[in-house]
Amino acid sequence: MFVEKIQSIINEYNYWDLRVKKLECSYFGDEIELAYDDSKGNDITYRYVGCYKCCFDHVKNYDKFIPVKNMSIAQIPYFLQEVTISELIDDEVEFYVCKINMFPLNLEIWCKDIQVIKKQL
Repeated sequence: MFVEKIQSIINEYNYWDLRVKKLECSYFGDEIELAYDDSKGNDITYRYVGCYKCCFDHVKNYDKFIPVKNMSIAQIPYFLQEVTISELIDDEVEFYVCKINMFPLNLEIWCKDIQVIKKQL
């Protein structure tokens, strides 16, 4: 039930083709945050807590031209294409699995909790 509810909330904010403005991994990978602005300018953040696996897979032949840390928001090339949430039991441990396509970067995050936070302007 939780998976369907979180997926519904994620889809409700119409994330498709919106630019990711932040992707941070904290506390030795225990927490991951991804943020973008929706079409109305509201800040949407996905917070993954209690993470056990996180795979960042960047297209190897995609030229970034300049270091991402030096890019302005308008230069960041990562746009949300697909976000899917599922459940997985691995060695009797339950995880939520989030797969994010934000070409040229794909993410796979295994975690214990997912929060979707909307900060209105």
